[in-house]
Amino acid sequence: MSNVTEELLVSLNKKRIWDEEPVFCYTSDIDWASEAVLKNFFDEMDSLEISPTLFVTHESKIIQQRFTEGKADRGIHPNFLPGSSQGNSFKEVIETCIKFAPETQAIRSHRLFDVTDITHMLKDQYNFKYISNLGTIMHNGIRPILHESGLVHFPIFFEDGTHLWNQLDLDPSAYSNLFLSPGIKIISFHPMNYVFNSPSIKYMRSIKDSMSRCDFNSIDADFIKKNKNLDKRGIADTVNSIIDMASEKKIKVMSLKELYNESIR
Repeated sequence: MSNVTEELLVSLNKKRIWDEEPVFCYTSDIDWASEAVLKNFFDEMDSLEISPTLFVTHESKIIQQRFTEGKADRGIHPNFLPGSSQGNSFKEVIETCIKFAPETQAIRSHRLFDVTDITHMLKDQYNFKYISNLGTIMHNGIRPILHESGLVHFPIFFEDGTHLWNQLDLDPSAYSNLFLSPGIKIISFHPMNYVFNSPSIKYMRSIKDSMSRCDFNSIDADFIKKNKNLDKRGIADTVNSIIDMASEKKIKVMSLKELYNESIR
């Protein structure tokens, strides 16, 4: 066992604030959202005074500008699945994504894809430090995990696609006992789901399956206006309610980078 691993074991097992109370952390997987979708998304986030950690998938002028202005922390969101637009090997995909966020030490894979070849490569060859790549269904008492690769792992508490897939109540007050219990509450939501206020997996799939990859990357403001769900409760309503819950209950909010730094001190 290396000295670094021993030090991490000690640090990660110390009592922290999340052992006594909930700590929220907002994150967003960009998933090739167009510039119009991202503009709409960030306008909403700014109005809510929220700055989610962004797991980036491609070049974006809007995201780059926000990063330059100090308005965004970035991680990478590599797609290791067959047919990936980011490359044809694990190494190629990682190196493509690093170009989108060369400063980062954080990763979450598309579809949460995870094998030891990737995590060891990320840590040993590319100096990544932390990962958020385990989806849970509002698991109670989440705290940092020392992954077998040596990366510090922050499991996801709420993920919009998972919530929709399991057809769970889109009013988070139904699960307030879980949201308000001690533990790290990583809230993960996608710009597309949020901007279109997706009420179901079927709704979002109907949009994605109706167009080519190029058209998806070029969705404009008119398309958003015509296709946004306004008839029933959707993911934007859910996320906004979660944000309101945190504000009303004065729950501590930290970025993923802040969680990592707190975990290892």
